[in-house]
Amino acid sequence: MTTRETKLDGDVLDALKALGSQASLRNKNEAETRHHIIDFILHDFLSWPRNRVAVEEYIHPGFADYILKKADGGNLIFIEAKKEGIFFELPLSHSQDETSAYISIAKLISDANIKAALSQVRTYCFDTGCEYAAITNGHEWVFFKTFERGKRWESLQAFVVRSLRFFEREYTKATNNLSYTAIVERSSLPSLLSSTPPKDRTIYYPKEKIASYSHSITANRLANTLRPVVNHYFGVIRDDDTEFMDRCYVSQREYTNTSQGMRALIHDSLSPYFQSYGVQQLDDTGKGGRLGGRLTKNIRKGRKGEVLVLFGGKGSGKSTFIKRLLHHKPPRWLSEHSVISIVDLLETPEDQTVIRSEIWGKLVSQLDREGILASERETLISTLFPDRFLVAQRQELFGLAESSDVYQIALNNLVSVWKSDLSYCAKKLVEHWNKKSKGVIVIIDNTDQYASAMQDFCFTSAQEISKLLECVTLISMREERFHSSKIHGLLDAFQNAGFHISSPRPSEVFKKRLEYTISLLTSERRRALLIPDADEQFVKDSVVYLNILVKEFSNDRSPLNAFLTACAHGNIRLSLDLFRSFLLSGYTNVDEMISNGSWNFQVHQVIKPVMIPTRYFYDETLSEIPNVYQLRNTRHASHFTALRILRKLAKNFTASAPSYMSTATLVAYFAETFNMADDCVENLDLLLRHGLIESNNRLDYYTADVDQVKITSYGLYIVEDFAYIFAYLDLICTDCGIFDQEVGNYLLEAARTEYRHFTRGERIERVRVRLDRVEKFVDYLHAEELRERDFYSLGMPDDEMFTFKALELFKAEKGRVMKSAEKQKRRSSPRRTRRTYTR
Repeated sequence: MTTRETKLDGDVLDALKALGSQASLRNKNEAETRHHIIDFILHDFLSWPRNRVAVEEYIHPGFADYILKKADGGNLIFIEAKKEGIFFELPLSHSQDETSAYISIAKLISDANIKAALSQVRTYCFDTGCEYAAITNGHEWVFFKTFERGKRWESLQAFVVRSLRFFEREYTKATNNLSYTAIVERSSLPSLLSSTPPKDRTIYYPKEKIASYSHSITANRLANTLRPVVNHYFGVIRDDDTEFMDRCYVSQREYTNTSQGMRALIHDSLSPYFQSYGVQQLDDTGKGGRLGGRLTKNIRKGRKGEVLVLFGGKGSGKSTFIKRLLHHKPPRWLSEHSVISIVDLLETPEDQTVIRSEIWGKLVSQLDREGILASERETLISTLFPDRFLVAQRQELFGLAESSDVYQIALNNLVSVWKSDLSYCAKKLVEHWNKKSKGVIVIIDNTDQYASAMQDFCFTSAQEISKLLECVTLISMREERFHSSKIHGLLDAFQNAGFHISSPRPSEVFKKRLEYTISLLTSERRRALLIPDADEQFVKDSVVYLNILVKEFSNDRSPLNAFLTACAHGNIRLSLDLFRSFLLSGYTNVDEMISNGSWNFQVHQVIKPVMIPTRYFYDETLSEIPNVYQLRNTRHASHFTALRILRKLAKNFTASAPSYMSTATLVAYFAETFNMADDCVENLDLLLRHGLIESNNRLDYYTADVDQVKITSYGLYIVEDFAYIFAYLDLICTDCGIFDQEVGNYLLEAARTEYRHFTRGERIERVRVRLDRVEKFVDYLHAEELRERDFYSLGMPDDEMFTFKALELFKAEKGRVMKSAEKQKRRSSPRRTRRTYTR
């Protein structure tokens, strides 16, 4: 765009804002309205040339205000103009920000002014055979089709511009649909005014009008005292905590899960994409498997200058594996014959200068185990710097008496310079260890937190270290970061030096950490260090609580075990985060569990503590668990796009094969069948980010580089079971965008009523409201799915509909939920004074 064009666009927008600022006056007559507003919108804003617009053309029985013409002189669209003082009363908008909407003509003609204007311009269209028309008072604009075969005119949808703010705030939408180029060259009117369900159906969001939507929930009564212990022992294992590592490390990294609702092998394994790069699957034998063997072999045989890459998914435990192998539990031979330097970049800012300084600084510090750099000058020179000292004697120190102050000062300055040359110091330290028959292994960890360009830098730094120091370098990377990085060419020379590590089984991680935590709490000496002020009763209650959870993770059919295993999908870090939330949440009814001494969790007792551990209402943007019914695209979306993607991938699924499907095929299906290519892409992005599907190159967000995807066990769990249960629908219904305003208002009022019952402690009444709300939501979804089945000619039987399963499950759950609420109310004693937590 030229400077002149930019200036013109700026002038037009300034003029548009000026018109908008005068909107409240409404004092122009028809001629002034046409000259100052309508002409401006048509010619200056929408770029209609005046020689393609006829004005005051006689059409019996009157004169047409504007006619936008075709190239052959035919009529393209009639526009009836009224003075700005004639108001068009439009149905109320859902939000103050709405500047345009689709509204049925039947609703619009309930206003006398609109009805009269529509009838007048429609007469002109009938007499000339023109299909499209519009009416405007300069501020409100109504575009519509004047007739359509087989349909009543009143049933058609009109595209309504509510105010001049539309042209300013939705510039792209206005020009893409109404400008000269859009209508004449790209035939935008048939699409804009199609009789199909409009692309811009108004979406209502109940949560936007719920004042209490951000209400927080208090943690359970054990949480305040137990939180430091939980955060420590269900978080990252520290470098200096060898006992924690020994007791809680899980080496088994491939497993089968037979949990209820999960019919497949959970397989966090090497994808075909990485197999094609020569990356090897790494089995953790406790001694590092093939990677440990490769490191040992390199040191034994004196191989120099090799870079190894450890791949693994997000949260799969790469850092923990490395630290255990080379820091906490190194194989005996490696321990005796090697020096290890682990450079962890987790907390290093994304800046090349800082990263380089951090790498070489930590490297020198860790290689200098004997403190040589801090030793006496003569020892330092004879041990590390004899080569540079020899050169200095011939140059900088030549002719100076060794006993003189000048000599001593000059030598001190030279030593200071040599010590500041970190790469030189590192090289000399490696040579020092080689003389002692010890090889050096350098690990650069947590590079995957950086953007692609910075990862390139980290990898080239690993190469530089390997070549300069003639040592073995190991760098850890996430697979998805590898693909988005530009280092493919660099790795071609190292195709046999890549290893993939799978994540451990979550239930084993939880069991080991729970048992270890229990052992610490039951040891009086250890407990005093952890929680010095804890009383005996608290300790007993905590141990009972944690023992109940140990049993849950020993049961493959446990909803808690199944849910946490599924939704983490190989990301142990995420799995631990979710479990910490569950442990401390106010929704986890620890008092009842402790009083019983044992507990069999139901799925609804798991979902809330995990999905909304500290909130009363669910908000997808604040939860790790997605809303699969959410409308993702404001122009053309369906509540069922995510589930349809999962179902198509599930039909291709076999436990013994990767079963990848082309993303191009998926997007083409949604484009051809539903005209929802964008909605498909946005849902693919969501499913990838939450791990319900997996790309062949392990990218965890959607880009054009995602060629193929497959469903994960999490995705299977969602599409086969989880998406239809009452507890899930109960949480997500107020978060959903809704096409039906009446249903949106119902959900809004139900949420407000439920919250009032909550504040009053009226459990039974609250449960009834929740049941009614979910029933209304499921009925609405069912109506939407029936409409889509008919409109898109899907031809599926009832029992294949998503909402058929939801309705059947709801019927079965409705009675059980009420009985459970009544049973818990009877259990509650009025004499109890302890705090209760509502689930």
